[in-house]
Amino acid sequence: MRVRVGGQAVIEGVMMRTSHALAIALRKEDGEILVKKEILPSRHLLLKKPISRGAIALWEALVIGYKALAFSAKKSKKEEKEISGFALGLTMIFAFGLAILFFILLPAFLTSLFQIKSSILFNLVDGLIRLLLFFSYLWAISRLKEIKRLFAYHGAEHKVVYTYEAGEDLTIENARNKSTLHPRCGTNFILIFLIMSILLFSLLGRATSLETHLLRFCLIPIIAAFAYEIIRFSMKKRWHFINFLGLQLQKITTGEPTDDQIEVALVALKEVLALEENRADN
Repeated sequence: MRVRVGGQAVIEGVMMRTSHALAIALRKEDGEILVKKEILPSRHLLLKKPISRGAIALWEALVIGYKALAFSAKKSKKEEKEISGFALGLTMIFAFGLAILFFILLPAFLTSLFQIKSSILFNLVDGLIRLLLFFSYLWAISRLKEIKRLFAYHGAEHKVVYTYEAGEDLTIENARNKSTLHPRCGTNFILIFLIMSILLFSLLGRATSLETHLLRFCLIPIIAAFAYEIIRFSMKKRWHFINFLGLQLQKITTGEPTDDQIEVALVALKEVLALEENRADN
């Protein structure tokens, strides 16, 4: 039976994970592929329950994903100093703070300049500005050389996952012609999350008070949970229209990888599948 596999691009590599294990493969300067792999802690029982599993899975993905990026950054700079748990926590809090400032508080401030009377119209404009800022941010960073390579590894990750899901041999030849766009991608999740937030926030009144902003913040895990369930439902029912816009957005966040990049993604997948198989045997 095939397990559910996901992953993400990291600096000069790919991280692949299952429910119980992960593997990171990085291309070194000398051409060799460095691999780090580990068994993940037992997952929370709430991860098996609808709604709650979405919020928990999101937090889990953020923590694991950031650690994978930090590991790849450390290796790319040839540094041996490990990032402490305290430093990791501070960095994530800072990143969350910037995201809230840029994608929640700033759109609300800009919308308030229009002096819109209707609460529903206010929140719709606020949401559209939020989407515009998000699209602009993605487009801007996609112009950077380093990000282009990162997005190409993102495309390699998707091609390799498609190859595995199709039941084909895990080879460069089989992966090469697969799509770089995948409905379970985090880009798709973020877009669905943003659209849902626009719809829900439109019912909360004008975002001009501290109480409204705090309420919005508290609703983030709930919106994330429902966005997660929508993607799972659309995959199960094959309702591909739900993921259409997210797939189009991935044309920015993924790139066509080289064979060398596909090879790195294949190594990461094979290693995590080996860990998963050994865990099952034991």
